[in-house]
Amino acid sequence: MAKKASWEDADLLLRIDELAARDATRRALDWFRKNHLGLEGHGVHPIARDAEEFEYVYRFVELFETVGTLVKHGLLDEALIHDRWMSRAAWDFLKPTIERERRFAGASFAENFEWLAERNRAFASRRTASAEKRR
Repeated sequence: MAKKASWEDADLLLRIDELAARDATRRALDWFRKNHLGLEGHGVHPIARDAEEFEYVYRFVELFETVGTLVKHGLLDEALIHDRWMSRAAWDFLKPTIERERRFAGASFAENFEWLAERNRAFASRRTASAEKRR
């Protein structure tokens, strides 16, 4: 599904950035960056449903579900998104919570977020390998 990035892709990326800049989503992103970025995979536990921060889980799911859906259906350039957003870090941190939520919301809950994060992981690995070859 890869395609060459276009001006339309750039415009859509800017619109996604605007969505991410909304107060509630910005608080979720700031919370993650300040408190959890880099802690992925280190004994991360699900966020309690009654925790104040639980609302942030849904902010991430909404954002990355939207982006994942657009990329998956070829409406947004995948490389452009992977260059801009590091969805795998958020996925790795939120995975235990999302897996728990799937018991209530169904197996398809956050499936495009998961898809995007796995593609992001592969993209990052290829980029790292390519950078190492150039050295």
